[in-house]
Amino acid sequence: MPQPVQLRPVDDLDHLSRIAELMNMVDREPVNVDTLREWLRNAAPDRVYQRVAALDDMGQMVGFHTVLRNSWMRPGHFWTRVIVDVAHRHLGIGTLLLEDAIAFIRTQDATHIESEVRDDCALCLQFAEKHGFSIERHTFESHLDLNVFDESRFKGTVEAVEASDIRFFTLADLGNTLEAQQKLYEINRLCAADNPSNEGWSFPPFEAFRKHVFEASWFRADGQIIAADGDNWIGIAAVGYYEHTSSMYNAFTGVDRAYRGRKIALALKLLAIQCARKYGAKSILTDNDSLNAPMLAINRKLGYQQDPGIYRLLRRL
Repeated sequence: MPQPVQLRPVDDLDHLSRIAELMNMVDREPVNVDTLREWLRNAAPDRVYQRVAALDDMGQMVGFHTVLRNSWMRPGHFWTRVIVDVAHRHLGIGTLLLEDAIAFIRTQDATHIESEVRDDCALCLQFAEKHGFSIERHTFESHLDLNVFDESRFKGTVEAVEASDIRFFTLADLGNTLEAQQKLYEINRLCAADNPSNEGWSFPPFEAFRKHVFEASWFRADGQIIAADGDNWIGIAAVGYYEHTSSMYNAFTGVDRAYRGRKIALALKLLAIQCARKYGAKSILTDNDSLNAPMLAINRKLGYQQDPGIYRLLRRL
């Protein structure tokens, strides 16, 4: 007969190693203590946040839930996630943690709960659906192997775009000044508005964006690649370097809708690949909403290979 567990709110800083260990049982990209400490340091000060652990009779954390709400999320929406140690699953611990998370969210004047599961984990989706969640969106994750990528197939692409009076440069070229950071923020905000996965969300304020991007360990000023028409910034490709996996992550690529259809996004992606090779990265990772057909088409053209993705889930309270 399984031993009962105790649910208890925990201070993340006291359990970072174990939290990372549990997250690495389910997430594709590994995290470490330094990464988690950075996330805590850069978190928005006005967020609603709770982490509750399930502890066994020896005081060992065998699972936890996280509840989070940032001010730029959809009104009334909270996010939660439950992770249970592989060795302690099918004992009801996940249900206890989820019910505790929902009970807390109900005290916050919430209307909806968001969550996510890997699309290759049928049991995870079954668990979520059993508890009232349904699939709202599907995000594809993919990678480009830089050891086999043949850049010669796209020879002349960047130059052809530049010949149409579009210029490319990086945040590093501008000295990574506060003024340049604010302009980068504005082009991100402009392009993100058309991303299907952002529907209903507001864009984070500059201070939150600054901490999440410019103070992140993955941030490289030369990985913030900008397309401009004269003084008007009209496109962005943002790539960050993850030293512990020798990979780059293409966090976002976007072009002002008035300039689409001119291969500017493809050129930005090619410049991002050049940046990744400069850092000696073995691959570039990215993800796209399943409804973002134009960007998915560009990725396929470049040779990105699809990996297991994420189902974004929603439950109405």
